[in-house]
Amino acid sequence: MEDSSKKTAFFGWRMVTIALFADFCVVGFAFQSYPVIQLVLAEEMELSRFLATLTIPGFMLISAITMPVVGKLLDTYSIRSVLIIGSFVYGLSLISLYFVNSYTAFIVIFVLPIALGASLMGNLSVSKLVSRWFREYTGRALGIAALGVSFSGLVMPNLTNYLLIDLGLGWREAYLYYGLFTLIVNAPLFRLLVIDHPEDVDQWPDGKTLNDDEQVASETQGVDWTLKQLLRDRNFWVLSFVFAMQFCAMMAVLAHITFYASERGWAESAAWIFSMYAVPAMISKLFFGWLVENKMDARLAVTISLVIQLVGTLLILVSQSPNQLSFIIALFGFGGGAALPLSNILFNKIYTQKSFGFSRGTAQPFISLFQVSGTPMAALMFDAYGNYQNAFLFLCLLLVFACIVIWFLKIPTVT
Repeated sequence: MEDSSKKTAFFGWRMVTIALFADFCVVGFAFQSYPVIQLVLAEEMELSRFLATLTIPGFMLISAITMPVVGKLLDTYSIRSVLIIGSFVYGLSLISLYFVNSYTAFIVIFVLPIALGASLMGNLSVSKLVSRWFREYTGRALGIAALGVSFSGLVMPNLTNYLLIDLGLGWREAYLYYGLFTLIVNAPLFRLLVIDHPEDVDQWPDGKTLNDDEQVASETQGVDWTLKQLLRDRNFWVLSFVFAMQFCAMMAVLAHITFYASERGWAESAAWIFSMYAVPAMISKLFFGWLVENKMDARLAVTISLVIQLVGTLLILVSQSPNQLSFIIALFGFGGGAALPLSNILFNKIYTQKSFGFSRGTAQPFISLFQVSGTPMAALMFDAYGNYQNAFLFLCLLLVFACIVIWFLKIPTVT
């Protein structure tokens, strides 16, 4: 039996691939496609800039509210079951958008059932899955898994633009196809290929065996943090604040960049400009995950990513052509793209794999309270001043604060 287990390929990288694909679908179908759809939606329903950009913040906020419960479910029950349920909720909710005829119905569906499905099927669930399969290579594995988020940013805006402009489909048909894809592909994929624990198939994290010199610690050897302990821990608030500021600044820029391009007279290039952040963000996830895995101080890695994002945000204001803005968004994406894997790596490192789901899920409502405020704030400042200069400068200030606060983080020493 021991010999047969050695001959079996390590399934951990399969879990990473599934995580990448799940992130691609969850983020791509709801978030990455919306900046293209909002241009059509705003015109069809005669929405103000504030209302048109309110959808994603509402989606993020409700999704975040459900995160602590989802995190506890993931720490307690089968991840595969959570993913399957999430795929059905998410897919059916996307399909239901095909039947709406008012913005009220649209936003209610988007911020309630779609947000719930995304929480169950999304990054928290698959990051928990990956963290069970890796210990030594956690940074690398989570970085690769997070590529799905950035890859969707490259594919989905352009695919959605192709469906709406080139094929002449409506936004309702686009969501219908995305929902059907989720039900037909994602749900069976999770059912057939997800394995909750490496021990379920006689394997160990990182592909190690019982004969290795360093035996892999089991999940039960982690620390079981309580809610009271988390809320009293300085590290919890440092991480929550820093990544709230980084996600806030990134989400606001991405939500408004198609509008910004249109205001500058580059509407035909808006989808392409938006998608240009994706490839550098993919490289960033791998690069920063590798840096932390190879013993760079995680606080320095976070600071570097924040500074790059800050410079990119400032340069947006001085762009003079669509190509120039595309290059700047690529730089911006390289900085901001590191936020997701770095946040997961640090929560996993500080609160252990046993409490990763609970700690990350508990932090998400606090993160999202700030995160979702950036998009409507930028819209209101645009309506007040008639341009994006003050809004983007304010986002830069948030990134400066985050660069300072991250150095209050105390990283536990590994003996």
